Amino acid sequence: MILTSSVNDKYFLFRSNFGFSKLDFLILPRAMKKYFLFFSLIIVAFACTDHTESARTKETEPLPDSLLKERWELINIAADSIQEGDLVLRCGNDNISESLSDFSQQEKLYSHSGVAIQYDGKMYVYSNMAGDINPDEIMRRDPVDSFITPIRNIAIGIYRYDMTNTELERLKNVIDTFYGNKLQFDMNFDPATDDKMYCAEMIAKSVERATANRIMIPKSQVNDKLRKKYLKMALQKKVVPSVKSADDSREYWAIDNLYLNPHCREVIKVVFAKPQTPIKFPTPEIDKH
Repeated sequence: MILTSSVNDKYFLFRSNFGFSKLDFLILPRAMKKYFLFFSLIIVAFACTDHTESARTKETEPLPDSLLKERWELINIAADSIQEGDLVLRCGNDNISESLSDFSQQEKLYSHSGVAIQYDGKMYVYSNMAGDINPDEIMRRDPVDSFITPIRNIAIGIYRYDMTNTELERLKNVIDTFYGNKLQFDMNFDPATDDKMYCAEMIAKSVERATANRIMIPKSQVNDKLRKKYLKMALQKKVVPSVKSADDSREYWAIDNLYLNPHCREVIKVVFAKPQTPIKFPTPEIDKH
C-alpha cells in the first residue's frame, strides 16, 4: 500500500528511486591509495550511523503547520498498521540519508531499519546504530512515532515476514535478548561475528534464528563502483577501515535485502517529496505532535 496526499501531490509521491546525485571520486595520493587497500565494507558504515556535524549543512525552515499536520496524518495511519515483528524502515530528511539509500543495490529508498515489538503496552522499534544520538553504540528502543516521524524523514515503510506465531515469539525473544545484553554496534561490519552487529545484520540474523533458517535473508556484495563512490565520504567521516574489510568480495546485508525476498511483503509505504537542503537530525525523544 502506498499513501499519497489528496491535497497536494507535489508533497506526497512514490518514487522507486530518488535518483540521488553521485559524489565525485576523490583522487588520492599514492600513499593514501596504498593505505586504503584495506577499504572495502566501510562504505556501509553510514547505513546505521548518525550524522556528524561535519556532514551537515544549514537547517531548512520548519515545515508549515498545515503540511506537517497532513504528514502526521499519513504517518499515524502507517503507525496504526504496525504489528509486532514488522520490519520498520525509514529514510532521513538529509543528504547523508539520501546517500545511504544507495548502499542498497535493488531499491534505493531507505537508510535505516528496525523491528517493531511491544513493551509495557506500547509499540517500539528496536534498532542498532552509532553516532551522535547514540554515542554508547548499543542497541536502542524508540517509540514508533519517534522512529518514523515526518519531521526528519522523507520515506517510511512497513513490511511483514510470513512467520508463524511460534516463529514470531522466537523473534521477539531473540531481539529482547540482544537488547537486554546491550548488543553493541559493529563498526567492523563483520557478519561472521555475533557479539556486535550493525542494523541490517541484527535483523537478518534475528529472522533467520527465529525461523530456524526457514527464512534466509540474501546478501549484497561490495563492488568496486560502490567503494570508489563513497571513499570520499569515508575520509570525511574519518572512519578507519578494519583489516577484516580488506576482502574485495566481502558480502553484507543491505536494507533492501531485508524486504525484497519472497518471505516479506509490503504493508504500507509513505514517501514524501525530496528535500531541497538537509536538516539537522534531532534526538528522537524530543519530537512533539
